[in-house]
Amino acid sequence: MDDKAGGYKIIHDGIHGSMKVSGVILDLIKTPEFQRLRQIKQLGLAYLVYPGANHSRFEHSLGAWHLAKRLSEEVGLPKEESEILQVGALLHDIGHGPLSHTFEGIYKHYVKERDHMRLGQDIILGNINITGDEDGGRIPEILEKYGIDPKAVSGIILGKAEKPYLGQMLHGGVDVDQLDYLVRDAHYTGVAHGIIDLERLLKVMKIHDGQLVVDEKGVEAVEGMMVARALMYSRVYFHHTVKIAEGMLTRALEFALDEGHLWDFWRMTDCRVLVELEDLEGLPAELTKRVLHRKLYKAAVLITAEELSTEEKRELLNAYRNVKKRQEIERNLADAVGASEGEVILEFSIADLMLSEPRLKETGINVLLDNGEIQPLTKVTPLANALKRRQTPRWAVMIASPEKYVDRLREVWRRVIFS
Repeated sequence: MDDKAGGYKIIHDGIHGSMKVSGVILDLIKTPEFQRLRQIKQLGLAYLVYPGANHSRFEHSLGAWHLAKRLSEEVGLPKEESEILQVGALLHDIGHGPLSHTFEGIYKHYVKERDHMRLGQDIILGNINITGDEDGGRIPEILEKYGIDPKAVSGIILGKAEKPYLGQMLHGGVDVDQLDYLVRDAHYTGVAHGIIDLERLLKVMKIHDGQLVVDEKGVEAVEGMMVARALMYSRVYFHHTVKIAEGMLTRALEFALDEGHLWDFWRMTDCRVLVELEDLEGLPAELTKRVLHRKLYKAAVLITAEELSTEEKRELLNAYRNVKKRQEIERNLADAVGASEGEVILEFSIADLMLSEPRLKETGINVLLDNGEIQPLTKVTPLANALKRRQTPRWAVMIASPEKYVDRLREVWRRVIFS
């Protein structure tokens, strides 16, 4: 990471302390695309439940870079590979839209080519200038100046690294992205579950036969991370009040899009999308105001996966994959209880998790035993299997509405959805 000009900056981070940045990393941080991440909350609307959760994708991206740099040193990566990993970690969230994962479920239906991973790739390859700023669109130029291939960086972000262990360091069973967000999110929400032994984890990771593995003596640290991850998902990321707020704002955006507004929402920052939605008349404005003033719908139905038959699960999963089908169910539920359109929302956490965090059920990290054998984590610790089976979050289906419709919804929801 040689710095052509010899300059550097010290950034003080609330989690990792002082971080020295220079060279390509400093140049990338200065771009409008990276600075934009300051305006995107890491945890979307979770601040409505956890008031301290105001940290941004900017901080998390710096943290992921810092851990990538440290992990590179621990495992002794060659300079070129270390650069690819560090830059990949810094830019892995560069394509995030407003409020992070809040709108993830509707990208597929409304703007297929604009989910945050693909958008990130387009930004890194210079195919799009997301900020519209005259200084924007220069990321590939900066990378090339330092002899770094933009294609290799976009590849590692999409989990398609030339060397498997490089991809695993950024998107794997234990990776620098997860390690940073678990520690950071636990700190800013005040939820103690996310506390993990970061130092130990960085020390016990090794490269063996082209794969990232964990030394046998580090198994307890990995177990701790997996427990922290499962608990953070049920306690924070899928807290039902957070999901109600996100569901309401998603419906506001869906109605706006259906009316031909805000089709460039994926370019916006948090504040901008909220102001634009509030400025629209009718339902989008009404729902957005309710979210901003925390006048949220109440959970009428919260049920676990065990309470659904296989057929019911399949039906709901199909509905959740098809936005129009889900909207139709919501309209039918609203009609059945005398509510207006947009006053009943249906959330299905299992489908949502598949979209936003496929790694949650990931236990696919191998352990290097003292005798030189390689075993999957699930064979070494029963905890890995137990966590895989654990229902995360506790609820699978949630239906929410203004309080006056709650009792009636509880009576009719099953008949309306499954008859």
